[in-house]
This record gives sequence, structure tokens and C-alpha cells, in this order.
Amino acid sequence: MWAEFGRLTRWKGNLQSRPKWLGKLVTEMIYDTLDPDVAEYPKNSKPPPGARWHRQLTENIGVRALVSRCCEVIGMAKECHDMRDLRDKVARHYGRQVVQFGLSF
Repeated sequence: MWAEFGRLTRWKGNLQSRPKWLGKLVTEMIYDTLDPDVAEYPKNSKPPPGARWHRQLTENIGVRALVSRCCEVIGMAKECHDMRDLRDKVARHYGRQVVQFGLSF
């Protein structure tokens, strides 16, 4: 996902030290498109230290929905040429309306 977001935003730096605003894109396109109660569970219930993350995928419906949504957005991102295109596709697919304000000079 980070590689696709980096490509669409034309980020040239190292994705390991990615800018914090890429996280805002994840919130917008992943968490905000999930049902509110499903999206809240993975945010607030991190696995305890030493727990294996892959077990969370089978036991936790919130994490399964989150991983599934990430895969869907990555698939959409592969077809896009820029971030605006991805935002529009995500909004249309999940029944949201894209609003863009004009600015007159």
C-alpha cells in the first residue's frame, strides 16, 4: 500500500521514513470507508505484547475487515495515475461523495 501511495503522490523518498501525511491518506481511504463500529475496534484494541498478528486475522472481525479493505484499495490504486483519481474511485466505490471546492483569484 505504501508503495502505491508513494507512486501516486510522487514521493521520491524512502518509504520506510515516509511522511506523516501518508497516514492521513490511510485514514481517509481505509478507516473512514469502514463501518464506524468495525473501524473503531482495530484502532482501539491492539494485540498484547508477544501476541502473533496473524492470529488476529482469523479471530478478529475488525482486523479481517481492515485487511480486506486495504487489499481492495491497493487493487484500485494500481489502475490510477494520481491520488485524485484514487480518491474519486474510493469515494464512488464506497458510496461517498467527493467534494472539491473552487477558489477564485
